[in-house]
Amino acid sequence: MKDCNDTRRGSVVRKPSLLAALSRSAVISLTLAATAATATGGTDWQPLDDIQDTATGFLSARLGAAGDGTRIEAGFLDPRLRLPRCSQPLDAFLNPGADVNRITTVGVRCAGEKPWKVYVPVSVVATANVAIATRHLPRGSVITADSLRLERREVTHMRSGYFGSVESALGLKVRQPILKGRALTPNQLEADHVVRRGQSVTLVVSSGGLKLNMSGKALIDGAIGQRIRVENSSSGRVVEGIVRSREHVEILAGNRQAFFSGKAKALRPKADTPVSNNDR
Repeated sequence: MKDCNDTRRGSVVRKPSLLAALSRSAVISLTLAATAATATGGTDWQPLDDIQDTATGFLSARLGAAGDGTRIEAGFLDPRLRLPRCSQPLDAFLNPGADVNRITTVGVRCAGEKPWKVYVPVSVVATANVAIATRHLPRGSVITADSLRLERREVTHMRSGYFGSVESALGLKVRQPILKGRALTPNQLEADHVVRRGQSVTLVVSSGGLKLNMSGKALIDGAIGQRIRVENSSSGRVVEGIVRSREHVEILAGNRQAFFSGKAKALRPKADTPVSNNDR
């Protein structure tokens, strides 16, 4: 009978038995199975795309119509992130007091059997038509139609606001110099008061297809299109009207009947304000 031990160069080599080979094979199989179990955990993971889509969809719905022309993109999520698939629809939220900015952190949470919460960085890039100066606009100049043009620009960073149309800035006066190509902001302009307090104006009254002009006096400063209080020089009655030019104020519809009937409530006159006999 041949000995299982064979001496080679002074060393002893043992021939492995079938049982030992099977044991080693089982150990390797168990190790691989354990490794696979560790990698997957036997759990169905939540796709990261679902989390990102929930975050971007939330901001898109929050912006609504204001989001037209806005590009919303979810930021990077570590591909090693493993979150159990939620048994309920995912819910997105902003922390209390948080605003939508160029980079906004949106929370996404699962309220299912295995709840979790994760935060997703989302970039918000909004573009819109913006009124741009076509030339240098010095201080004190008045905006006209050829002063501005519209240009599509990113407005996410324009915290001071902007003018979305040329018409919305017409007639306003420049408070500080504006360089050519710069976007105009509301704090750079102010109303150009074409009518001054105490100034004599013509009151334009339309009634029954008739248009009548009467003498009056402005009681406050006013810009084109602004509502101001005026006094009828004949009756002393005080009503409201819209400034149409440097000389004309159109009496508002709700004031016309009272303007003619004398039933409008007069303001308490000042010492230098003439009072008619009808007011005594």
